[in-house]
Amino acid sequence: MDNWRTDQELGGRAPLDDLIALHTAASVEDLWRALVVGPGLRGGQSFEAVGLFKKHHRHGDADALHTALLLCTDRRWDGDSGRLVRALVETGTLGDADIGELIECFLWSDRYRVTYPAGWVSAEWLEIDLGDAPDARGSRLVRIGPDSPVSVERPIAPPLRRWAAAADLRRDPCRLAPLAGRAVELGSRDGAAVMAGVLDAIEVLDDRTARRAIELGLDWPRGSVRIQALDLLAAFDAELARSLAAVDPDAKVRRSISRRARRDALASHSTHRQAGSNPAQLDLFRDE
Repeated sequence: MDNWRTDQELGGRAPLDDLIALHTAASVEDLWRALVVGPGLRGGQSFEAVGLFKKHHRHGDADALHTALLLCTDRRWDGDSGRLVRALVETGTLGDADIGELIECFLWSDRYRVTYPAGWVSAEWLEIDLGDAPDARGSRLVRIGPDSPVSVERPIAPPLRRWAAAADLRRDPCRLAPLAGRAVELGSRDGAAVMAGVLDAIEVLDDRTARRAIELGLDWPRGSVRIQALDLLAAFDAELARSLAAVDPDAKVRRSISRRARRDALASHSTHRQAGSNPAQLDLFRDE
């Protein structure tokens, strides 16, 4: 109930009206309009969006990609967007090219631009204050017709970037370098999401490249990425992971890996003793 807002905060539309507009949309264009124009309430569950997607794209069509982009970037589901994009892909409705477009947008775009007719807001002519003057007396008013295109930019949530990075690497395991470069470009939060996605897909990399990916993760400024990299390292070299975690500047990283290393130490030792030496075991940090 923390996300429940008043009619006034929703621009005159009651929360129930917003939900009704989504679930009673008779066509896919009606759904798009509700997604773009409606104010939206944060805190929605991904299954709600998946249900809307299936309702309007039961048999798959060219419009499915646009619907997927609108759903994934909608503020209603921004807290569950990673689970949402995976669920949409799992429906099987989106083709390989569509999935490629999702990856391209969520990974390489700074924001997602939505263009729609002004008539979705009002069937009448609209006057827009451009606000490009130093004071109100010099502002310009522009009248646009209902068929005129208008645009809005939506942020791309970090879970979408994480999914896109993992999906991109699984499509082409040779893409570590450009993905790492993009992570640096995006900065702390979004860049960490991209790096986390790289580590999510580490199973597709050869030993040398996987070692490089883990090294990048271990050096990453954000603690959550270092935890993930240390966790991968601890799976086959708990002692090294513990030693690196012990000197990490972030107490959260130290606590997290210490707990994991202690938990896995006995199980790992028992497994190795029973199985014996395994020459095929991943040895990412051996001397070359």
